[in-house]
Amino acid sequence: MISSYTVGIYPRSEEIIDATRKNTKNLSSLYLAGKKEYIVIQKKAKLGYVCDPLLDWDDIFRPFSKLKSVKLEALNRIYETNTFYRKLSFDGDLSDAGNIIRSNLAVSLLPKNRVACITDPYTFADVHLSTKYKKKEEFTIAIAKMLRKEIDTLVKSGFGLIQLVAPSIAYNAKVNFGLVKEALSIITRGLKAKTVLHLYFGDVSKKMEKLLDLPVSGLGFDITSTSISSIKKHSFSGKLLAVGMVNSYNTKLEDREECILELNNIISKTKPDESFVTTNFDLQYLPKEFAVRKILRLGEIAGGVKNA
Repeated sequence: MISSYTVGIYPRSEEIIDATRKNTKNLSSLYLAGKKEYIVIQKKAKLGYVCDPLLDWDDIFRPFSKLKSVKLEALNRIYETNTFYRKLSFDGDLSDAGNIIRSNLAVSLLPKNRVACITDPYTFADVHLSTKYKKKEEFTIAIAKMLRKEIDTLVKSGFGLIQLVAPSIAYNAKVNFGLVKEALSIITRGLKAKTVLHLYFGDVSKKMEKLLDLPVSGLGFDITSTSISSIKKHSFSGKLLAVGMVNSYNTKLEDREECILELNNIISKTKPDESFVTTNFDLQYLPKEFAVRKILRLGEIAGGVKNA
């Protein structure tokens, strides 16, 4: 058996979707009930790490709109998907950060084996704006310092694994890896938690050597974008490897035995210090009933894989 977890935001039920449109008075209680249900499902699936399903987050960045110096800007498409996020403008000091993420999680509902999902600083600065930090490099480092404060709070609250989702690093043809490395060093230096940089929305096979040199505990891959064959070419000795084998963009249920066979092969070729099987990105792109099936199948796959 290897460890397992899901990535990002979960889909809302039809009841919650309808309630958000009407802004009903019991919306917060519906969110809480939905979170409880998904957490129970993750436990039932025996996932290695359990997350808050983030049902009350309109997008992965939205909680940061509560910072005093941040303003909401226009809606923007999430890469090439049919979903959107609200651009944020960071116009001043970020000293009031540190408890934004934790205060927007149902921490009391989570077991001790808990994981949190945060956007990596390079991606965060890539898709938002700042009137205070004019240069991309300056903005990225400011975001990294802000996120480190947030992560420190999460670690104190018992989060042993931090997912750093990094679609911009995968999607963009040109990436300033010097800046990525500097920003991630701020995030991970002396951190008492595992960090996995999760890459999706782009093929990173040609970026692999630079990715393996980054100061994170491990790397996670969307195998619909980055081929398994390109991953198997590299040694993950000294690193963690998370394989996004459960496809959040397709309702077709993965074949348990095929996935187990493939994962055993990947692990034997790459020899990581620790292995994970995950969703390739957010389950929010699926209807709820299919998301539930995918979570349970994820647990079944993890349970059948041999330890490295």
